[in-house]
Amino acid sequence: MFKRLFAFIVVVTAIFSISSCTEKIDNSEDKVWAWVSGSIKMSDEKMEEYFINCKECGIDAIIMECHGAKPAILDSTTFRDDAAIEIISRAAQFAKKYDIELHAWIWTTNRTEMTLRKAHPEWYQVNAQGESCLDIKLYNREHYRWLCPSHPEVTEYLKDRVRELAEIDGLAGIHLDFIRYPDVILPYGLHESRGVVQDKVYPLWDFCYCDNCRENFKKLTGIDPIELEDPTSNQEWMQYRWDLMSKMASDIAAEIKKCGKVASAAVFASPEESKKLVRQDWANFRNFDYLFPMIYHKFYDFDDPWVETATREGVEALKAANNSAKLCSGLFVGHVPADRIPEFIKYVKDGGSNGICFFSLEGINHSPDYWTKLKEALSVVADEEDNS
Repeated sequence: MFKRLFAFIVVVTAIFSISSCTEKIDNSEDKVWAWVSGSIKMSDEKMEEYFINCKECGIDAIIMECHGAKPAILDSTTFRDDAAIEIISRAAQFAKKYDIELHAWIWTTNRTEMTLRKAHPEWYQVNAQGESCLDIKLYNREHYRWLCPSHPEVTEYLKDRVRELAEIDGLAGIHLDFIRYPDVILPYGLHESRGVVQDKVYPLWDFCYCDNCRENFKKLTGIDPIELEDPTSNQEWMQYRWDLMSKMASDIAAEIKKCGKVASAAVFASPEESKKLVRQDWANFRNFDYLFPMIYHKFYDFDDPWVETATREGVEALKAANNSAKLCSGLFVGHVPADRIPEFIKYVKDGGSNGICFFSLEGINHSPDYWTKLKEALSVVADEEDNS
């Protein structure tokens, strides 16, 4: 279907060259994806409507959120996420009916379930002021409660969540979100709306300085990071956190693959911005089939062509790191006007992406014209292919 989207650009806007028109794109790799929030409160009729619309539009895969900001109560003993299992089990019947790939979207390091917070407060991250993220509301966001990757038990806890979802018949893959540290610096376009001044790294937003991280780093270097005058200037301390998160992500991805599922993750827009803003070195996330940089360019105060720039930077970073994961650019529909979709697809393709993912189906639903234009576009392409 990604091939069809690019063909549409040729038909409608004539922005590809003749040689590009005849280029063969492997549909097994270059897919059209969409994120959507699932809920146990969502009716079967509403859930099926998403699959129907995606089928009509030619969207190949749906990434459905099943554990997010307000998870249903988990079993206090086993922590089994029954709500997530119910959401994906219900969605799987529609995925099969409409022949659309279904991927379970879970939040990773920011886990808000009260059962876990009460059972293991020591697993949660601590800032450079010595405050646990359980005791403060970062950016006034209730869901900003972050697990620390320095605890092996955290990785095992998340592997358990993967395994219980992987048992669902018809599930194609598992998609990790928030596989990072809290925003040490928010994307630049959000500073004013969130009421923050972040001209440098401030201790309030700098994580993690829990006892585990401090002791482990001191064993490695002889340095207690809390005593550093400027922790961000210490390359070893920066690398320690990048590597710690990369290892946890890679271990969870390996578990997903072990379960026979496609492993993917949503990551920040570009490799360097990601390392700087959220301590996420995703070019070194191993064992993933797909990585989805969320290139929501207006949140960064960048112009539209930055979508291509960020895509290319990601592709090059993966290549430099000898990482076999495919990159699929994520676009925020609120930043992509319906009548300019072809331009943004060209940015993504020219940057070297292996597909495109729209955030989100809810956003498309809020603009009926978006569905209409997408449906009309792909219908024109289908007719062109049938007559060729």
